[in-house]
Amino acid sequence: MIKILLVDDHSILRQGLRFLIAQIPDTIVVAEAEDGRDALEKIRHYQPDMVFIDITMPKMNGIEVMRAIRKNDKDTNFIVMTMHSGVEYYQEAMEAGADAYLSKDITLEELLACMENLSHGRKYVAEFMREKVDKATSGLDSLTAREMEILRLLIEGKTNREIAEELFCSEKNVEKTKTNVRKKLDLPSSYGALLAWALRNKVFL
Repeated sequence: MIKILLVDDHSILRQGLRFLIAQIPDTIVVAEAEDGRDALEKIRHYQPDMVFIDITMPKMNGIEVMRAIRKNDKDTNFIVMTMHSGVEYYQEAMEAGADAYLSKDITLEELLACMENLSHGRKYVAEFMREKVDKATSGLDSLTAREMEILRLLIEGKTNREIAEELFCSEKNVEKTKTNVRKKLDLPSSYGALLAWALRNKVFL
């Protein structure tokens, strides 16, 4: 029997997931938690085989919960259930110890596929995120030389004006090229998130 813990601060989402899990043989939801601290206590108490967990929650977020548990527990499977579709969220979750990354509007078929993969020791990532990850990590090959140069300068923290001056072009041209780069790589808009993306993907390091 697979013991499952549901962690989400929205009861309606926990109810929906519980309904799906009830249709899967040899599984049982042993408990639910609505915030990170409660989740931490219940994981240690119930020792579930699988924990379905949200990223954004009160008191402790899902990333913090996974990091805390992973210090001593390498066996519990963490399945992130989220509406966050940014690659930076996915990468942070996987680095924290997630075994699967799914959307909250998951179907029964995908839930079954996820659990089947985890039962065989394989990680599972929903299709919507696999496409984004592939785009972010392999899309560099699609950049032109000018787009690569502007991406490098963006990562260095240069403003549009500074980039324009260095490349001897207009700020309007810089902004247009930036837009193309962001579309090709699905890059975050803030500098901090962009720098984190560059570090995770070992770009220009």
